[in-house]
Amino acid sequence: MVENTNKNENMVNEKKIPTQDNAHIEQKEEKKKISPVALIVPIAIAVILIAFFAVVYWAKVIKPSDDLEKEIGYKVEDQITLGQYTDFEYEITQEQWDECINEEIQSYSEVKRAAIDTDQLDFNYTGYVDEKKDSNISQKQAELIVGEDESGIYKIFSDAMKGHKSGEKIKVEVEGTDATELSMDERDYSDKKVTFELKINSVSKLVIEKVTDDWVSENYFEDYGLENVEDFYQWNKDYLLEEEAKPAIWQMAVDAANMKKYPQELYDDIVDEFLADARYRAEEWGMTQDQYLYDFCQHTDESLEEEYLNGVKSELVMWAIVEKEGFEASDEEIAQKYEDTYLDVGCESVEEMKENYTKEEIKEAVLLDKVQTYVYDHSKIIESFKMN
Repeated sequence: MVENTNKNENMVNEKKIPTQDNAHIEQKEEKKKISPVALIVPIAIAVILIAFFAVVYWAKVIKPSDDLEKEIGYKVEDQITLGQYTDFEYEITQEQWDECINEEIQSYSEVKRAAIDTDQLDFNYTGYVDEKKDSNISQKQAELIVGEDESGIYKIFSDAMKGHKSGEKIKVEVEGTDATELSMDERDYSDKKVTFELKINSVSKLVIEKVTDDWVSENYFEDYGLENVEDFYQWNKDYLLEEEAKPAIWQMAVDAANMKKYPQELYDDIVDEFLADARYRAEEWGMTQDQYLYDFCQHTDESLEEEYLNGVKSELVMWAIVEKEGFEASDEEIAQKYEDTYLDVGCESVEEMKENYTKEEIKEAVLLDKVQTYVYDHSKIIESFKMN
């Protein structure tokens, strides 16, 4: 059991700064539209891996200086023992590569014909229990790919709608256990008679682009500066290195450490930042915080606690490496960070960013970049994929 050593109810500042300086990586994130908001993160958490995608959080918590213990209020070595933090190996697989490329070259175009395998369907489903409508198992504008699911309720829906056109309604009776998969409040329908009415809103066929120099130049030059196939593949490779390999290797370093105890104040700050981010994302999706966390992200109380503790551990590992390797942030590096990130945080100029983000906050950002880059650069990436 990890021991709590301090207690503090203070809220952490909720301003956030991006961790990556690599512009084309951020551009690919924007084009891919992984989430409704930019992937910006607090410094306190360092790296937290969430179920449907990997994320790094930043927070204003501690200010490094020559006397680290004095500044942060505790001895890092009393809280955590570093394990291995270099010489990791991470493999980028063919599956990862194909998925990354497919997100760029695959799209869907609406058609008037009946649905076939690989089509994308936009549909509504309405659940009825004992012939009474149940909003707990009903949803508008759900999506699926025909033939993609091998089991479960979405396979049942897919099989039922295949061969039907936009505007058609289909009724399907299912086992209660299948209906339970869709329950918004985790209600058990296993002993119920459940019927669904499905309404197809649209049928869209899969379109796969051929990667050529002309296609790349036409679609990626103006916004991303890509001119040919070689540029396009390198852009995707850089994305995988920065957004999958680097966070995964950092998590290996976090997992290798032994957290003996932690300051309660640090834990409270990380929880506050995590929930503040969840509220922001929930508002973007038009949900409550609980709907976002428990329904959309499919968290449980137990998995959220794991996220919080991982954030605490990640923070402690970060400062342990800063201390051991003697990392510092120069005035020049801090000035460059302002220059590189003012647009990403919604500021019109460096001067405006300086009004909202202190030098110490940016110093923290520089140091975290250094630590994560050090761990990454001292590890090995295995590229077991073919580009085409």
